[in-house]
Amino acid sequence: MTKEADASTVPERQGIALRRSYATISRDQIAVKPARSALLGPAVQAGLTVLASLAIGLGMNSLPLWLLGVLLVFVMLAGPTAVMGLAYNVMGSSFLMERQKGTCRWQQGFLGLGLGTRELVPFPRIDHIAVGGDYEDALNSGDLQDLVRWTVRLVKDNGRVLDIASITTARPLADESLERANLLASALGEMCEKPVRLGTIPEWALADYEDYDTDEFEADETIDGDERDEA
Repeated sequence: MTKEADASTVPERQGIALRRSYATISRDQIAVKPARSALLGPAVQAGLTVLASLAIGLGMNSLPLWLLGVLLVFVMLAGPTAVMGLAYNVMGSSFLMERQKGTCRWQQGFLGLGLGTRELVPFPRIDHIAVGGDYEDALNSGDLQDLVRWTVRLVKDNGRVLDIASITTARPLADESLERANLLASALGEMCEKPVRLGTIPEWALADYEDYDTDEFEADETIDGDERDEA
C-alpha cells in the first residue's frame, strides 16, 4: 500500500490538519503542533484558578478556614499546570524537523512544555519516510472498521520506526485524509532529501469509490429529472 514520491514535485504549503494537531511547513522547518482546540482545557483551568484566587482574597475574613484551605490547595496545584498547558499549546510542538540543523526532534509533551527533546535523529540516520494505515483491518465480526487511521512514520537506517503524526477519519473520507498524510510525508522527505513511501488505497476500494460517485451522480440526475417533470 505504498509508492515512492518524487520530493522535487512537492508544492509549497503552510499547514496541514492532523489528528488533534496540525503541521506547519516553511522552507526551513516542519513542526507538528497541538490543535488550537486543545487550548480550551488549560484556559478553563486557568479561569477557575483565577476565580479561586479572588475568592481567597475577597473572602479571607468571611469564608470558613477549611474552605480557604481547599481553595489554596486547588490554586497551588491547578495554577502551574494551567500555565504549562497554555504555554505548550501556544509555543510547544511534538515534532520538529529543521533543515539548517539537519535533525528531527520528538519533543516532550504537556509537562515538558513541548520544548525538551526526548528523541533526536540526524538526517543521515534516516532511511525513508513512510505512510501506513489500517484501511484493510477488520473487526472481530469480519466487517471493516468505520474509522481509518493513517500514520506518518520515520524509519531509521537500523530499522527502528518512529511515529511523527497521524490522521483519523471516517472511512468514506479516507482518501482525503490519506492525501493530507501523503502531503506531510512528501514535505518531510523533500526537506531531509530521503525517499518517501506514500500510502495508497487498495484497488478494490478505489472501485467502490467510483461506484459510489457514479450512483450519487445518477441519483442527482433522477432528482433533477423528476423536478423537471413536475414543472
